[in-house]
Amino acid sequence: MAVRRSWRTATVYGRSNNSIYIDGNTVRRIEPRFGERKPAKVRERSGHRSELLQIPQVSFGYYFFFLIALAVTAFVCLWYVRIHSDITASQKRVVALESTLSSLKQANDEEYERIAGSVDMEEIKKIAMTDLQMKYPDEDQVVHITVKEDDYVRQYGKIPEKND
Repeated sequence: MAVRRSWRTATVYGRSNNSIYIDGNTVRRIEPRFGERKPAKVRERSGHRSELLQIPQVSFGYYFFFLIALAVTAFVCLWYVRIHSDITASQKRVVALESTLSSLKQANDEEYERIAGSVDMEEIKKIAMTDLQMKYPDEDQVVHITVKEDDYVRQYGKIPEKND
């Protein structure tokens, strides 16, 4: 890259300054002044070459700790994979059981409707009244009970007589 040098006069804070102006966009290397010497690089030499290539010694305890940490990590990873596969298998079993339950409910509802449709209530009433000699209860045989919670009543004792 060509460098163009020219003498210019620059005015800085009202003073003029004669200096060399350099055009370009790269940083220049500082050249030493005439008579200055660069300090010589001092190269330290540390004896034998084997000392430079010497690998620091690691104690038995460090290796033992590293092996224990590696074993624990492997155990945790294998345990996690096993648990994850068990969860996946359980989810598949739940889906299969839910589908079986759904098909059984549908078959049960269809069978209930078939049985309910095949029963003739008038025929049952006729057999009960003629063959079994059953009859409707009289008014004084019916006891009305008021229930506070549900419509389900469980009898634990004798129903009290009506006192008129």
